[in-house]
Amino acid sequence: MSEELQDVTIGAGAALSSAFSLWPLIGDAGLVGVPSVWTAAAIGFKVSTEQAGTFVPLRSETGAIVEITGVQAAAAAWYKLPDALKGAMWVKLWSQTAGVDTNQAAARSLQVMAKG
Repeated sequence: MSEELQDVTIGAGAALSSAFSLWPLIGDAGLVGVPSVWTAAAIGFKVSTEQAGTFVPLRSETGAIVEITGVQAAAAAWYKLPDALKGAMWVKLWSQTAGVDTNQAAARSLQVMAKG
């Protein structure tokens, strides 16, 4: 079994993180250390087959945005990444509310832990 810890950042005044790869890690994954200063928003995901490609929202088989809701803005936390990300090549975290960008008030550093 392999595992990988990747640092990602959502810049100040931005809603998308830097790109990270989950390929070929297909096991459980999570966001480690969502900061306690998180600007209130759900965390969605945009995916692409290429690091510099066009990133599009990850949607479920019913067309709903795949997201982590209930992110606690007043407490640092760890969140399990949705199984829908398994097999995704390149991913960006997306600070959003109902599919609309929610810019973070300052740069937010997060870590993604994946196992395969």
